[in-house]
Order: sequence, then C-alpha cells, then structure tokens
Amino acid sequence: MISSQMPDSQKHTAGYLTIASSVDAEITVQRSRFIASLRRADCRDDFDAAMKDIIAAYPKATHYCWAYRFHAHTVLEHASDAGEPAGTAGRPILGSLKKFSLLNIMAVVTRYYGGIKLGVKGLIAAYGETTIYAIEKASIIMDEPRLILYFKCKYDIYNILLSRLERILPDMSSLDAEFSDVVTGRLPVPISAMSTLKAELDAISAGGSALNYEIREK
Repeated sequence: MISSQMPDSQKHTAGYLTIASSVDAEITVQRSRFIASLRRADCRDDFDAAMKDIIAAYPKATHYCWAYRFHAHTVLEHASDAGEPAGTAGRPILGSLKKFSLLNIMAVVTRYYGGIKLGVKGLIAAYGETTIYAIEKASIIMDEPRLILYFKCKYDIYNILLSRLERILPDMSSLDAEFSDVVTGRLPVPISAMSTLKAELDAISAGGSALNYEIREK
C-alpha cells in the first residue's frame, strides 16, 4: 500500500479539478479485461462505500486495484496493488490521477485475468492506460473545498433540516443519512455555503430542538 502527503508548499486552498460524475471504461489486453471505475470521493468513508458497489458490480474479478486523492490541508493519497506485483497497479493508477491534477476522486481498476501473463511492464501500462482512458471519457470540472456536516436529530427536525439544506445547496446527492430512533447523517458542504448553512443550523437549534451537529474537515 502506498501512502503520502504533499508538502506544505503544495497545499490546496482554492478550487481544484475533479470529475462531474461517475465513469467506467474498459480495455482488453492479451485477453485480460481491465475496467477503470472513477468515482467522486471526499473521504475514506466515501471510498469504502463506492468500493463495495464496484465489487458488487464486477463480481469474481481477479483483482480490484485502486488509488484515491483527497483534498485537505494537504493532499492525501493512497494506492493499492491488491495482489498484483508491487508497483505494477496502484502506482500507475495514482500516477494517472496526478497527471490530470484530479482531487476528491478514486479510481478502481478491476481485472479479469485472461490467461496470459503480462509481465511487470505490461501490467504497469495496462493499469495506467485504463485509468487514463476513463479520465479522458470523464467530464472534468473545477470544484471547491468542502467541509463535512455531521448531524443527529429527531425525525420532525430532520424534515426542517432537509428543507433548509435543499434551499442552500444545489446538489444533495452526497447526503448520507441513517434512520433509527433518530436520524444521523453526514453531508459534504462547499466552503462558500458554510456561513449561510451555519446560520440556519443555529437558528434551528436556538429553539431548544434536538439538533446536534458538528462541522469537520473529514
């Protein structure tokens, strides 16, 4: 597994490049299928959830090799060869993401072995080229840093909270909520909307309602 943090001189404080939506792209090399899946991911929780979905979508594959890059005070990067020879899968996948300066993104390259060994150079080329092929199919956008809203409240307060969130935020697709005796959830929020959001949260809480919230980086 590869792990790194960028130095302070390369910290990202403004907008960054990422993908607008999920992309899957496939190439075949010497009878092996390589399928690159690009997903938006703001943190490790997002990665874990998307990884489960990708494995479910492509079951019984030989390998699920991956890399991600998260926007934070420093750029957080991790990659895994997932059983392939060291340095032949995770690094080229991560290198492809870095080549296009993409952040808050994960790439999983699923391999179905076709019976012909590709060797070290062949694997590096296959994993890197499949990732680049997916990136070239994607719509690249400029986004802004996000903070994560964590909340816990009763159902009636959740309905009020949801209406306020929908009024402030144009995209609610990243909302992750769990329903038991209370509602708990998390939602990435653009920094530019944070002051307005916090004012709304404080207004909801001011009446003594059971809304607990916290805003964190990840």
